[in-house]
Amino acid sequence: MVPILLNCLYLLLAIFYLPNLILKGKHRAGFKQRLGFYSQKIKDKVKIQRPFVWIHAVSVGEIKAAQGIISSFKEKSPEKRILISTVTSTGNALACQLACENDLVIYFPFDLTWIIKKTLKFFQPRLILIMETELWPNLFIYAARKRIPVVIVNGRISDQSFPLYRAAAFIFGLVLKNVALFCMQTELDSQRIIHIGAQSDKVKVIGNLKFDAKEKNIRSDCKVIRFIKQQEKSNFIVAGSTHKKEEEIFVRVFTRLKLKYPHLCLLLAPRHPQRAEEIRSITKKYAQSVLISEIKKREIILSPDKILILDVMGILNKIYEFADIVLIGGSFVPFGGHNPIEAAVYGKPIIFGKYMFNFAQIAEIFLSHNASICADSENELYKHLDSLLCNAFKRQQLCKQAKDVVLKNKGAAQRLMRFLEHYRLLPADYAQTE
Repeated sequence: MVPILLNCLYLLLAIFYLPNLILKGKHRAGFKQRLGFYSQKIKDKVKIQRPFVWIHAVSVGEIKAAQGIISSFKEKSPEKRILISTVTSTGNALACQLACENDLVIYFPFDLTWIIKKTLKFFQPRLILIMETELWPNLFIYAARKRIPVVIVNGRISDQSFPLYRAAAFIFGLVLKNVALFCMQTELDSQRIIHIGAQSDKVKVIGNLKFDAKEKNIRSDCKVIRFIKQQEKSNFIVAGSTHKKEEEIFVRVFTRLKLKYPHLCLLLAPRHPQRAEEIRSITKKYAQSVLISEIKKREIILSPDKILILDVMGILNKIYEFADIVLIGGSFVPFGGHNPIEAAVYGKPIIFGKYMFNFAQIAEIFLSHNASICADSENELYKHLDSLLCNAFKRQQLCKQAKDVVLKNKGAAQRLMRFLEHYRLLPADYAQTE
């Protein structure tokens, strides 16, 4: 009965979704795969070896968090094939960069009965790991019927979503009974998932996998990295994963700071690289700008006077390594912020805005350990940046404390693997060793 009702609801929603799909090209990516149709290349790979674990990570942040799990599986059984699914095109692109040649990367199938049944029959995974707390009822129900364990990994329930889950606890209880294990980030998350229907004996706390994220080595010979390395006398500010209306805030502050620090450099890395030309038009009235793709294509004379705009995927984390200060995008406008751990791994001074509600727990950890700074306004951002730029010791202290926070909170991937082994959820031919 539940699958039938769900299919009716999904189809009703599809009526409103289709116009958006037709008008916005970004939603067309992977549409055939989402219907359960795969290329001959994928079919040939599956014929040779089916994936033994399916990891679903909706977008970029979840893919990065999944790296620790992928590494754990690969260290023990490098020959085993992993299936990685995403929903967004940016997440898919990053997954393709990070996956091994032997692995498979697809778009997550629509959660309709016939598509889910077809997908499970085609790939036949022996374990399904769902990053964060994405609840896909039909997948959970039909995986359970096929005796494929489903595990919620790095689970969290935000303050905003908890009331909605709680209001529909009866329905979610029917869905959650099909989940073999819930590995939540915090005690609060574990209490919330139990409150909406998870069985308490299936709920464990492992910490946050994002502290375990491993970055793949990225070639450092591109022109922009060489340029950054050469700016030894300059202070380099990186604004990562920025959103609309946020870039202008950073550029205005940067323009004010340039009067005092003429060698200051700024790189804007929009969350959606396709916005690069839009950002260039915004920055035009303040300073000249250069797209990273232009640097890669032809010789361009770079100088600190030019604002760099990152319009290619895959090198932001490498750029973080050379930053003097990192600004966390999505937190100076009410988007909810982004993951500060990516910059903290390199031991960088981090400043975020007051809108970190999507990463509230992580933000609180950093603030409580004096490992980051919160700027409530554009003027405060200017003051904090000015204070850091003129005080190398203060920058060094923030660097050390940021790195200490990351080190103290590592270990979630190891705890996850131990729980998978303890509950005998790992495939029979995969044996976790101490």
